[in-house]
Amino acid sequence: MQKLVVQPRYLMLAENLRNRIEGGAFKPGDRLPSETQLCADHGVSRGTVVRAIEQLVGDGIVHRRQGAGSFVARPSLHRRAGNLLSFTESAAGEGKQSQQSLIAFKAASPEQVREFDCDGPAVYLCRLRSLDGLPCAIHRSTVPVHVARRINALNGKDDAALNESAFSLYNALDQAGFMVREARERVTTRLANAEETRLLGLNDPAAVMVVFRRSYDGSGRLVEAVEAVYHGEYYTYDMRLVSAPKNVPGNDEPNVLSLGGRVSNPVNGRK
Repeated sequence: MQKLVVQPRYLMLAENLRNRIEGGAFKPGDRLPSETQLCADHGVSRGTVVRAIEQLVGDGIVHRRQGAGSFVARPSLHRRAGNLLSFTESAAGEGKQSQQSLIAFKAASPEQVREFDCDGPAVYLCRLRSLDGLPCAIHRSTVPVHVARRINALNGKDDAALNESAFSLYNALDQAGFMVREARERVTTRLANAEETRLLGLNDPAAVMVVFRRSYDGSGRLVEAVEAVYHGEYYTYDMRLVSAPKNVPGNDEPNVLSLGGRVSNPVNGRK
């Protein structure tokens, strides 16, 4: 006779909440009922509720905010140092749909050209990027004019492409013969400005993750520089750190983490 296996009550509650989240009763960013309310609604102890929430947090479905409660997690990109993938490719690889909307497209200012070390005139492109329909990042790209001239979306021959949800700048660079072979980036955090707060739907004040990146083709020429500003809940950055002496071959440019919290990766993900 087969023995009936009964799930622990915390797993049953976790499954109930998971089903409600997946069914749309709770949407990304929504606050879950308080522990007291969940105890009353399901006739369980506070310990059971705590373990159920911990299970969902461990599964990446829910996250906690100190003093505020538990919230349904938003879809996020899980970045791994060393992977050269565009935003679109990263989203597709995790089973998510990426979208974009054009915020600005114009000649880059002299300040922008200097900030990103562009060799000569450049164009400036600002896009709001979304995952599964929810805004998660603002990409402010600077592209040298000699590169932009060969990309129809940037040279006036196909302006409509910039308004297409699935447009990928890295794919456009590849098609124009500027395949990105290397990228150097720096990761910082700061408070969002007024425009970022509005576009990303943040509560002011809010911290954002900022990725500064310069991308190069096979000949070492800069083809794009970008400041990517991420909603903190949408961005996870993994690194593999190893202990190696300076004289180890191939260890000339390691990942570096400074006390200020900046991360520098010689080769990293594509936008």
